This record gives sequence, C-alpha cells and structure tokens, in this order.
Amino acid sequence: MQRGEEVLKVYAEALLFASDKPVPLKILMNVMGVRSRKKAKEVMARLMEEYRSRHGAVEIVELAGEKYFMRLRPDLTEAVRRYVSRRVLTHGVLRTLSLIAYYQPVERSTIVSVRGKDAYRQIKILVERGLVEAEKTGKTQVLRTTQLFAELLGVENNPQAIKRMITKLASAKRSGEQS
Repeated sequence: MQRGEEVLKVYAEALLFASDKPVPLKILMNVMGVRSRKKAKEVMARLMEEYRSRHGAVEIVELAGEKYFMRLRPDLTEAVRRYVSRRVLTHGVLRTLSLIAYYQPVERSTIVSVRGKDAYRQIKILVERGLVEAEKTGKTQVLRTTQLFAELLGVENNPQAIKRMITKLASAKRSGEQS
C-alpha cells in the first residue's frame, strides 16, 4: 500500500516528536514505510520547510550522518529558559506518556526500546503522578493510562477513545498549520 505524502510527513513528525535524540533516516524510512532513500529525504525536506515557513517555535533540522531532530528554535531558548526550568512534566516524560497513551496496553520493555533507558525513570514519574499504572505480568510490566489521565484529556477511560482523541488532536494541529 502506497501512503500519501501527507501521511508520510505525519508519521515522520510523530517519531521526531516522540524522540528526545536525533533519528537516523533509516529509522524514519521504516516508520514511514518507505524503501527509497530519495523519497524519504524529499518528504523530510518538505516537512522541514513546512516548519521553517510557519516561523513557529519548533524546528526540524538535519544533522550530520543523515539524522533529523525536532527542537525548540535556538533563538528562543534563552527567552523561555527561566520560565520552564520547573516544568510539571519534562518534555521527555510527556513524550513517554504520549507513547504509552497511544499504544496501550504496552509492555514497559517496548517503551524502553523506543525511548531508551531514561524511560525507566520517566515511567516511574508517571506512575507516581497517577497518570500511568503498571501491572506486573511475568517478568515485565504492562503500562496503561489511568482514569486521572482520561479526565485530564477529557475523554472516557478506554484505550480506543484515548487513541481517537490523540489522533484528533494531531489532525487538528496539522489542519491549523495548513490554514
């Protein structure tokens, strides 16, 4: 099945947002379901241009070694640093939460393989804050969001409803950027 370019950009954007480190082109190709390196680079070039042309706070940059990274624009970092030094949840924790919410129920090992070993600490924070519950099954834990998370999101507490809400929010964000 051939995916349209808009869908490819959404998949790439989702992976970049969820990652707190640069993502190699090869991994982006996998998530987009694209075999052609040329096609993947074209999609990434267009996505970077979309971010550049809207003059927003976030940018996507290509780094050495065909890696891509989503970050706050450097010229804005100092302006906001003192206001965000004490975030309720860090960007990394929020990214981990979004993956758990979207893919729940999901094994902790799966989240750790995507997010890296920092995910152990991030999951612990989410459990302590009451946003995620961890159920021991065998040698691993199965993670899912809690009733509190659903209430904060304003949706019923079931995985399908939460996934629909996340998809809807992502679509609305994309529509707003295209207006």
